Amino acid sequence: MDISATFHLTTREYRGAIRNSPTVRGTLIICALMVMAGLVSLLSDRPAMMLFYVGLGLPVFLEVVVRLSARRSAALFTEPWTVRVTEEAFALRTPVSQAEIGWNAYREAWQRSGFWYLRQLGGASSFVPKRALDDAQQVELAEFFARRLPPQKIRWYSPRSWR
Repeated sequence: MDISATFHLTTREYRGAIRNSPTVRGTLIICALMVMAGLVSLLSDRPAMMLFYVGLGLPVFLEVVVRLSARRSAALFTEPWTVRVTEEAFALRTPVSQAEIGWNAYREAWQRSGFWYLRQLGGASSFVPKRALDDAQQVELAEFFARRLPPQKIRWYSPRSWR
């Protein structure tokens, strides 16, 4: 297998990819829980309004950070990006850097909101817009990821896996 694609990443796509990253999504879930806990605490004698305010303020702060990050990364959007997926490695070349990393450094791959995401063992994530690949390449990539990076089973999810 050897898939190669060149594309221009837009500021809007970059922001969307960051917003859909697992870290940001997890933080937003925690914020929603904090807001709910703050609202429930209104029924008690000592309302925990700090939870409510932090739960509302943190998503706003995250959005500001994402927008500033996109602004600081403007050099990334001036020239095309090139991605190459082979049996041995994932390679990405941007206007400011290039990297080729073997598949043994990756633990999972998934699709979400128009992007392919790849997560490394250390937690770092990469993304590629799905629009950069034609339909045949997307099918080939999905089959390759399913074979090479199968989804991890959550141990506590299935009682039978504890044995």
